[in-house]
Amino acid sequence: MATSIVGEVLLIFALMFIAITIAALWFAFSASKLKHKKELQEKKLSIIDKHFNDMVRIECPYCRTIYSANRDECPNCRANTKKVLFPEMPTN
Repeated sequence: MATSIVGEVLLIFALMFIAITIAALWFAFSASKLKHKKELQEKKLSIIDKHFNDMVRIECPYCRTIYSANRDECPNCRANTKKVLFPEMPTN
């Protein structure tokens, strides 16, 4: 009878160990998947930002020169104030 109780206790501990191991592996897998998804989102946003900055033009309020949004200052008068001009959508 004592061996039966010891066997049942060992079985309970073995089942708990297996359940905890499965839960830990599932948590690690889901955390890894979430991290990968976040990295892909950041890469996507950086690509969109790069293309958006290539499309946007800035008009200098002092000399009215239009230049790329990638520049920090006006290439003509070196002013650093910016007014964003969004590109016009083509009409078909």
